Amino acid sequence: MTGLYTLLAEAFDRHQTGGFEEAERLYRRILAIEPAEAEALHRAGLLVAQLGRLEEADGLLRRALALDPAETEAAVNHGKILRALRRPGAAARRFRHALALAPALLTAQEGLGHAEREGGHAAAAATAYGRAALAGAGPAVLHQWGVALDGIGLAEEAVEALRRSAHLDPTVPSVALRLAGLLQRMGRGGEAAGWYRHALVLQPGHAEARRSLSVITGAGTSAGEPPSAA
Repeated sequence: MTGLYTLLAEAFDRHQTGGFEEAERLYRRILAIEPAEAEALHRAGLLVAQLGRLEEADGLLRRALALDPAETEAAVNHGKILRALRRPGAAARRFRHALALAPALLTAQEGLGHAEREGGHAAAAATAYGRAALAGAGPAVLHQWGVALDGIGLAEEAVEALRRSAHLDPTVPSVALRLAGLLQRMGRGGEAAGWYRHALVLQPGHAEARRSLSVITGAGTSAGEPPSAA
């Protein structure tokens, strides 16, 4: 077995440094010697996924997890591959599997939110994103949480999530625009105008933001100071 571990370490090193052809050759050599080597199946699956061979990657990760169902990293990676294959239901099940093993695993919680959103389950997505937010997720997940909350009619909660996203990263025009549009729909034109101006600082040519700002203010669209995201 020592020889197999040496080969696996070499394959992983080639994989990490971009030597994909040699890494694949080594993974296949390991699996020819020991077809039940779960880590080699997992790593080979990641490699072929990187090369765009997603169906093959799905098969390799399934084999790896059948051999070692307690491997949380493989479960999360399989979920990501299933998302890439546009199988959100299967991806959600795999992320839940990972969370059953490691309830605090942020990557699994985020992945579950994405899979539920892609499957059209806004309430389940909002729950998953909310748990990820509590666990310290970044601004992109907070943005998606806000979108999901808005989708199930929780406008005030959506505003708060989007504000938090903008506070963490004030450079993303789509967050400012989403927040502005939501505030405008809620009849909070003054706040909406501030966020439209902020979006126009980031993306001066955005025609819809200019039109919306003009509707709110009935005046010009000059950019001012960005609103506070706190």
